[in-house]
Amino acid sequence: MFDVLIQTCREESAGSVAELLTFFLDECEIDQAPSQQEVLLIQSILLERGGKFNRLAALCQQWLDEQV
Repeated sequence: MFDVLIQTCREESAGSVAELLTFFLDECEIDQAPSQQEVLLIQSILLERGGKFNRLAALCQQWLDEQV
């Protein structure tokens, strides 16, 4: 499942990434949620893409901060 999320983060538009990221970080069941390591990987991918993706990377950081 996370392979799809990672591939989406690497290849799709910011809108598509935002929708999928919102689902995985805010809406899915706990047992479907990504691990902190997976969110760190996603965040680094988004930061590499830059621009509109920086806002999405910030959402990853917010989620990580809430997990502590």
